[in-house]
Amino acid sequence: MLFLESFKNQQMKVNSILLVLVALSVVACGPKINNDAYVKDVDSYVSNLAADTRLKTNLSQGVLTDDSGFNDVGTFSYQERMSPDGRELFHIKNVEKTDQTITENYYYKDNRVVFITVNTNSEAAKKLYVKKGSTLSRVNLSKSYEKILLNKAKLFKKQFKSAR
Repeated sequence: MLFLESFKNQQMKVNSILLVLVALSVVACGPKINNDAYVKDVDSYVSNLAADTRLKTNLSQGVLTDDSGFNDVGTFSYQERMSPDGRELFHIKNVEKTDQTITENYYYKDNRVVFITVNTNSEAAKKLYVKKGSTLSRVNLSKSYEKILLNKAKLFKKQFKSAR
């Protein structure tokens, strides 16, 4: 009888450990599935924006200067894509040409940045997926550069809002 009680106690411990392991597995795998779906949704959103001919576009171009402001070091092109009424920002394309060309794309949905890409003529494409202000996924991107891009996304959105 004592042996049977001991066996039941050990079996309960094993079952408890298995239950905890299963729960941890579900928690660890669950968000990744949601993240993959979110990334696909964002990719689809970006494709749809690219095809949307109803969006209003503003283009600014100019010269980049050195820190003193006297010598030209390159050019820039800054394009905003927004709702037809001009109130909601969807996409900003920022191109800077110096000794290399850097093309940054910032995509916004519901007034929040959701995706950023950076392409240069010398490095692999960089991608940053953002969900509710937090980084969800980054590709070929350092943590410090990620922070710079997120700050630029906020600045660009702020400039857009202040111009309205």
